[in-house]
Order: sequence, then structure tokens, then C-alpha cells
Amino acid sequence: CDEAVSALDVSIQAQIIELLIGLQKDFGLSMLFISHDLSVVREVSHRVMVLYLGRIVELADREAIYTDARHPYTQALISAVPIPDPEIEKNRERLELTGDLPSPLDSRAQLRFMKSKLIDDPDAEQYRPQLIEVAPGHWVAEHDPIK
Repeated sequence: CDEAVSALDVSIQAQIIELLIGLQKDFGLSMLFISHDLSVVREVSHRVMVLYLGRIVELADREAIYTDARHPYTQALISAVPIPDPEIEKNRERLELTGDLPSPLDSRAQLRFMKSKLIDDPDAEQYRPQLIEVAPGHWVAEHDPIK
């Protein structure tokens, strides 16, 4: 389901989500649900994989992603999800990532979160951050700490 509910009216979106969840339960289906809407992902998914420039930065069950995100990119995505309560939304802190989004064509782009391993040679093959299991079933790509 690639962006199956994007650009749909909220009521239609809710019906489609309900249908997908019903199909999962009734037929024991597995599905790959791709979306930029983290509220919908939370509703539909049992496990969540977060990608940055096409590379996995975090993979865990739904609760771990939303309550114990470990990668800075995942944390920034979660903090950007709007909260319906205007008072809470107005006063909450967000994690903001600084700098510009690198080009996916840049061979160093994958190291935005791990600058300490960046090789200062445009022709050199760059280090690829490894996925580390930080808890059972919870995998996080290596990254430098946030300041």
C-alpha cells in the first residue's frame, strides 16, 4: 500500500484504514504500508521501518517507535506530528534537525547523522552506518549523539 490514503478526504481516509485493518484481521494479511503520515502509520502498522534517503535508520514494533525512538531522524519525525489539543501543541518542544537536506545523489548524504565517520575524499567509498539491536526486535542505525 504505497501512500494508499494520501490526498484523500479525512472521512474516506478513515474508511480505507478501517477496511485495511479489517482485511488484516479477517485474512491474517501482512502488508507493506508506505506513508509519510505518521498518524496513519501508527493506526495501521504493527512494525515500523523508518527510512532516511532510502536507508533504514530504525526498525521496531509500533509502540517502541512512538514511545522510545532512538535515532535522531525518527525522533524529529515523531516530534513533528501535530497534536490535536491546541494548548499542548502550542507549548510542546520539538526536535529540529539543523542544516539542509542533502541530495540523495551525494555519496556522503547517508552520513548526515554520523559525521564523525565521514571520509573527506569525494572519491572514497563512505562508511555505511550499521544497524544495531538496542532492544529485542528494535534496530537502530549507528549515529552521532545530538548536541
